[in-house]
Amino acid sequence: MKRFIKVLLALIMVLAMMVCVTACGGSSNEEPADTEETETTETAEDTPEEEITVVKTIEDIDEDIGMREPLQIESITLYDDGTVAIVPLDELKKNEIKDDATAVYPFADSGEVSDIYVVDYGNAGYRTIIALMSDGTISAVNGRALVEDHIFAVMDTVAGRDNFVSVETMTDESATTIIAYTEDGESVVLDYSLNFDDPEEEN
Repeated sequence: MKRFIKVLLALIMVLAMMVCVTACGGSSNEEPADTEETETTETAEDTPEEEITVVKTIEDIDEDIGMREPLQIESITLYDDGTVAIVPLDELKKNEIKDDATAVYPFADSGEVSDIYVVDYGNAGYRTIIALMSDGTISAVNGRALVEDHIFAVMDTVAGRDNFVSVETMTDESATTIIAYTEDGESVVLDYSLNFDDPEEEN
């Protein structure tokens, strides 16, 4: 009888050990799966895609221009990262576009742009592109080089200041003047600092 009880206890112990081993094995197999899912989720959340937003677009630049000279530009787009993309046409496109590009970034070396303008100047129908930079300076495309030579030539730190906040034009009976305003409310005529040659003075 004692021998029977010993055998029975031994069987019970063996069964108990088998149940414990099975339970431990199941839990160890499930844990790595949970860890992998967590790591995958965290990696996806840590690398979101950055979207560049359009801040300002200037189109129809050469439509209804009257006596003004055409700039051969389809559109000008300012993005929230401070870049300016200009889509050229005709001769300007032939001179400025390289490889399979669709746009030119003439202010890329100037810095981040906070606002962009197409403005008239003088009295010969010429226009130029003015960029108000995020550091308060102003950069400008040489209007004569743009119209006559069909190239982008950019001048930086126009008027030698770094506290400009806006740009506008003022037209009277004789000509159009480009004016920039400082953060102190001072108005500065940019025409004297742009150094554009007057086309009418050429022989």
